Order: sequence, then structure tokens, then C-alpha cells
Amino acid sequence: MSGRSFFLQPVVRLLLHFFRLEGVSNGKPDNMAILRERDARTVTVRVGVERKQISGNNLMTTVIDFSNGPWDKPDTPHHHVHEQTTYVAEGEIIFFCEGEPEQRLKRGDMFYVPSGKEHTVQLLTPTVRLVDSFNPIREDFL
Repeated sequence: MSGRSFFLQPVVRLLLHFFRLEGVSNGKPDNMAILRERDARTVTVRVGVERKQISGNNLMTTVIDFSNGPWDKPDTPHHHVHEQTTYVAEGEIIFFCEGEPEQRLKRGDMFYVPSGKEHTVQLLTPTVRLVDSFNPIREDFL
């Protein structure tokens, strides 16, 4: 099994079973939690940007769907204390991270953002789906 396949299998499994929480108390899972897409709460971040998520005690995974691309310029850069990994599930973007050269990424590519680093994206296609994971969880998303 290649390194890429090894990493992608859990991501694909998560997406296939993503969205219905079972075994949850106080908003966080006590054991294995399942969230099915049909039951997930969709948050409209702004026009053309929607978010769904699942979280445990120390890890949060968020699916962000963009339907308002392509963009002429990058979104406003931001930073947070959370470590972040992102998987590009659909579309193409330019990823910008403080102190690093910009990177053009497409479906299947991934990036990592250390805590406190300013970063942003620019959409290059009409639709984009990003799968973000954060540690610790983003309380501001709950």
C-alpha cells in the first residue's frame, strides 16, 4: 500500500460516514461517533460558503464547500492557535502561508498550517471542497 493510499483511506472513510453523531453527550463523543451527511448541521459562513463538522475532545474535522468561485483575489488572511491540516477534496486553489511561496493545489493535495501562521486561499474553480482538521478543536465553530 502506497503512503498516499494509506493516508487517503481514513479520509475517504470519514467522508463516506461523515455526518450523523451517535454516542454523544454535551456535544462531544464519549466513544466512536458517526455523523451522517443527511443529519449534519450546515452553517452558512457567507454567501457561497457552507460548513459541516464533527469534533471530539481534541480534534475537529470540518468540510467547507465553496460555490462562489473563481475569485479574482485571495480571501483575507487569518491566523489561529490551532494546528490545521487541509485536504483538497474538489476543485483548485492557491494556498498562501506566511513566509512560504504560494502553492497551486488541486483535488488530492494537502497542506499543513502551524499554530499562529497567517494563511488564506484563493479559489481557481467555480466549486471547491476542503476538509480541514484542527487541534485543539475550534470552539468558535461550535
